[in-house]
This record gives sequence, structure tokens and C-alpha cells, in this order.
Amino acid sequence: MQSAIHTLASYRANPDIFGQRGIARNVTVKDPVFWDQYDNDTLIYDAIWLEQDKVVRLFFPKLLAFQSPLQAATWKIDSKVQRSKRLRRYGVYDTLDIPCDTHPNKMELCLADHVQQIMVNRADYGRFAGRNVLYTQIKDDDLVWIRSWVLAHQHNHGVDAVLIGNNNSANYTSGKLRETIADIDGIAVADVIDVPLRYGPLPRAATNAGRQTFLQTALQNIVHDRWMCHARGIILCDVDELVVANNGRSIFDHTAESRLKFTRFAGQWRYRRQQDGPVHHKDHIYAHPGSQHCPSKYCVVPNSVMGRRSWAIHSLEGVNRRLFPASRNYLFYHCRSISTSWKNMRGRPASASMVRDDETAAFMARTFSDHPEDRQV
Repeated sequence: MQSAIHTLASYRANPDIFGQRGIARNVTVKDPVFWDQYDNDTLIYDAIWLEQDKVVRLFFPKLLAFQSPLQAATWKIDSKVQRSKRLRRYGVYDTLDIPCDTHPNKMELCLADHVQQIMVNRADYGRFAGRNVLYTQIKDDDLVWIRSWVLAHQHNHGVDAVLIGNNNSANYTSGKLRETIADIDGIAVADVIDVPLRYGPLPRAATNAGRQTFLQTALQNIVHDRWMCHARGIILCDVDELVVANNGRSIFDHTAESRLKFTRFAGQWRYRRQQDGPVHHKDHIYAHPGSQHCPSKYCVVPNSVMGRRSWAIHSLEGVNRRLFPASRNYLFYHCRSISTSWKNMRGRPASASMVRDDETAAFMARTFSDHPEDRQV
């Protein structure tokens, strides 16, 4: 079994040199807390040398006002000026490719009299090669929830590798998180990325706040380029989401054998009834009478035509969801009370109008029957 904590080659811009990122024109700040949540100064999220592409790829939060000074800057690799560059713009992040035949010993960003050393990580595709990977980004989610989430997807879909981005958790260290997932039998790779960066503003803080929330999507694509190119498949979903197979078949097998190597699946909210005591996934067996759907998630083979596209949160960036409808064979239960309520209050139990859903109850019983601490009662 392999287990490690990875770090990002991130760099915060010197305001005397680069100024500030600023915000997009269509964003209106509604609450001053926006400026505490918004990432106005991170220039680089990560720098990765991609051996197969012979480039150093830099990942940025959306550049906005940083683009002009960045284009005026000089990049040096092992003291040699690199004049060939390719900037790509995505919805909420940008990348810059700089040709480089070997992993650089030294990389420098030079602007006026300012010289900044840039650390460059090396892509490691062998680490997750051939694995069924479960990935998410968390902040202070209960370690019991995380363990149950991994166990559920291991039991139902054959997950054998886990990667979690730890975004500024205060209740435990990345080391403790790593130990939690590494302690699960049958998980061959149990890794954590330490992510000490701002997540971004909450929706109530500004209009179009989602366009100013850069980290989650950028990190998913860092994960792809740095580790996942040879993975058998990857599920991108959150700790409060349990992927369900209506046909009893692993979504990894289905996706790997499908023509597009991509499976998008819809979600349904599930609720718990009890008022007190610890909160578990298994308690979420109640549904709204009218059924409540939530945005889709997906499984994808990274080294495929679809998998090489930019990974967004609910689908692939630039993919028309009408042309790629959600699968009828897969869905996920979105467990309402598995939450720290960081975005809105979600801890309350189900109202009296909620109805017990027998299919959900049967799924929870099957899923957690081999784990006494999580068993449905």
C-alpha cells in the first residue's frame, strides 16, 4: 500500500510587483466578507513538469488583472530564457505551457527587477495507473464520514485508490486524514493533497460568485495532469454523495467499456429522521414526496477523448449536457446532514412530510452491512 501527502508549488503574487487580481466586470460584491473569502493574490496554484508533453504546465486561478504583468514577465528554466509559451483560458482557471525537455533544476519568473524562484513538481502517472480512483476536496468533514464514504464506494464499485484535497481543515491535520484512509483494507493508494489556499466566496457574498470560485475546478485539473492520466477511471463526487448502481455493476467497469469512457449521473436528496446522536450516511433513508434532484456528477477514464477535456464540478467543461444525458443505470444519494453547513444550514433532520424510501434503505443496509460501526439498524 502507498500513502503520501502531496504539496502544491503555489506562489502568492507580490502586490508591489503584480498588484491584485481584481474581479470580473459582471460581479457585484454584496457583502464585505467577499474580500476575506476571495483569492485576490494567489498567482500560481501548481507548476508541473509533464514528461510526455515535454512542458512545464502552470495552473493559475483565473488571471484577470494578473494577465498583463504575467505576459510581460520573462520565464527562465535552468537560467535559459523561454520565449515559447502557450496560454489557455478556461472558465475559472488558466494554464500556461512552457516547453521543457527535462525536469528543471531551477525555474524563475522575472518581472522588472523582481526574480521569483518557482518550484516545479513532477507528474507521477504510475502512482494511480490502472486504479479505480475516488477523489474529492474537503474541509473539516468528519473523519467517520470520510471513512464511510470510501467504504461505500469500495464495496459498491471496487474503489482501490483514494485522493483527497485537504483545503485548510482546522479540526485535523493532513497527516490524520491520510491515516484515516490508509487504514482501510484493500485501498492500494491513499493520498492527500495539502491545499492551504482560499476556496472562494460564498454565493450570498456577490452576484455571479461562482465565477470567482476558482480552486475546486482548478484542483481537479491539477489532479488530472499530475497523477491521473493512466488511472483506469475516477469518480469525482463529494463526501455527502454515494454513487448507486441500479444494475448492480461497478460504474468503473461500465465507464471503461463504454464508447465515450464517460458516465454522468444525476443526484437525489436523502434525509435522516432522528433528532439527536451522531450523523451517518446510513441514516439518510427519507426522501421528499415530490423527489428532489440535484446537479449531476460523473465518472471518467482520464486518458480518453472525453477525459482529456477540462474537468468541471458537475460535468466536463464545454460539454452540452443535452447531448450527453445522465445515465439511467447510475445515480447518487445526496445525504443532506453529512455537512459542516459551511454554505447553508443542513444539519436539521427531515420534516414530518418526508417519506421512508425502501430502495434507499435497502441500499444503505447492503452497503454498510460488513462494517459494524456503520451498519443500518
